[in-house]
Amino acid sequence: MIPLVILDLDGTVIGASGQVVPSVWEAAESARAAGVKISVCTGRPGLGVALRIARRLGPNVPHVFQSGAHLAFSDGETLMASSLREAAALKLVQHARELGLVLELYTPQHMYVERRTLISEAHAAMIGVGALVRDLAEVAQLEPVIRAQWVLTADQEPRAMTLRVDDVQVSRATSPAQPGTLFISLTRRGTSKGSAVLALCRHLRIPVDRVMAVGDSSGDLPMLEQVGYPLVVGNAEAALLERFPVLADAEDGGVVEALAMAVRGPNAVPRASVG
Repeated sequence: MIPLVILDLDGTVIGASGQVVPSVWEAAESARAAGVKISVCTGRPGLGVALRIARRLGPNVPHVFQSGAHLAFSDGETLMASSLREAAALKLVQHARELGLVLELYTPQHMYVERRTLISEAHAAMIGVGALVRDLAEVAQLEPVIRAQWVLTADQEPRAMTLRVDDVQVSRATSPAQPGTLFISLTRRGTSKGSAVLALCRHLRIPVDRVMAVGDSSGDLPMLEQVGYPLVVGNAEAALLERFPVLADAEDGGVVEALAMAVRGPNAVPRASVG
């Protein structure tokens, strides 16, 4: 048995339908009964849809939210949170205003936008979180901003990324549930899915080389590179398909396949050469 399985959500657990395939719940229940712990590792906040999925997949273990900036139990108890520096958050807000692009700011409890747009409202609906409209500069000055996020179309990405902010780490992701949209997370430098996975394993006292992780995008690389058993679903980005063992697509039970391997143990899992 592999003691811990860490699952990305968008494109991995959640497919193009925006829903979790019912067989995933059954596989998760069987895996937990066999002693496997299941943790979510997502760019989404620990709110709305992500929180409900995390609670059902792993009711008694911590989960990684906000691209590694927030490690928390599904009951709301925070184990670790890493905030952006105020100056960095303010630079991002000013850049968004100058370009007229959508920037979201997140605290552990809330999601903020400066105005509602079609793309931001579609994203809020997808993740099941109501965005609060506030002066983002005020949020940056008064609240602990653990993550900022650009919500963009592909043609907007180059303009957003002209700004380079010291002490900020960038992670890029997409979701099949919102095609045509890019989600570019900005966390404090050194804060990633990889750093959070290490903290999670320390908390659970499970050696990271005994852990399985499943992802689909470049934003999952820091997580995949840390664990002993990295896997990707069949709909993953091409670069990941070339590098890691491949499961079925998210919609076709890739996660179910991974959980079954975890129950059978390390010998059931194909190994990757990631050096």
